Formats: sequence, C-alpha cells, structure tokens
Amino acid sequence: MKKKLILVIDDELEIRNLLTRFLEKKGFSVVSAGTLGEGRKLFDQSKPELVFLDVNLPDGNGLNELKHINSGKFNHKVIMMSAFDHNEVKIEAIQYGALDFLSKPFNIARLDQVVQTQISNPTNTK
Repeated sequence: MKKKLILVIDDELEIRNLLTRFLEKKGFSVVSAGTLGEGRKLFDQSKPELVFLDVNLPDGNGLNELKHINSGKFNHKVIMMSAFDHNEVKIEAIQYGALDFLSKPFNIARLDQVVQTQISNPTNTK
C-alpha cells in the first residue's frame, strides 16, 4: 500500500524536521519546503494528501497561498500553523478553507489529533 504524502511548508528548519520525523513515524511520506516558491513546486509535483502551511514565510503570506490552494481548481486539505497565536489569523485561516490551525510550538497530542482527524478519516475531505 502506498504511503500518503504530506507537504510541510515552513521557513523554520526545526519545525520542518520535527514534523517530518513525527509524520514519518506515523507511516506517512513527507516532503518539505522552506519557502512558498519551493512549496508550490512540490505541491504541483507531488499532489499531497495534506499540507501543513506556515502563515509567515520569507517570500509571502501563507494565508494568501491558502486562498490559492483552496480556489476551485485545487481545494486541498490544509492545516495552517503560526508562532503568533492571534484569533483573527485563526478565523481568517478557517474562512479561507483551512481545516485546522496549529500554534507553535506544537502540543504533540494536539498535532497527533489533527493528523488522525484529517488523514485517517476518509469522510473528512474537501
């Protein structure tokens, strides 16, 4: 059986490494990018099952990218992440189609819950 692929887009290497290790231990394949530009290329090439997308990236705003990903053409599962825990950003992310929002640093139990809910539940699709 082919492993489900997850894309992580975050400018912090430590976050990308943490998510990659965590998700690979859960049995997923993971590709990651440090910028929106790299992330777009990987997104187009790999067609991931789920995207973890940071709000603040060096070459753009993750919320704007979320709008693009969830336009009628794409409409993929996206979990937004940010070190800045502002309710306005969370609300905006959900309005633009994010399935969930994770605050950094991660609570591992919460991360596990989000992954299980969004990946393992086939009825929870966009």
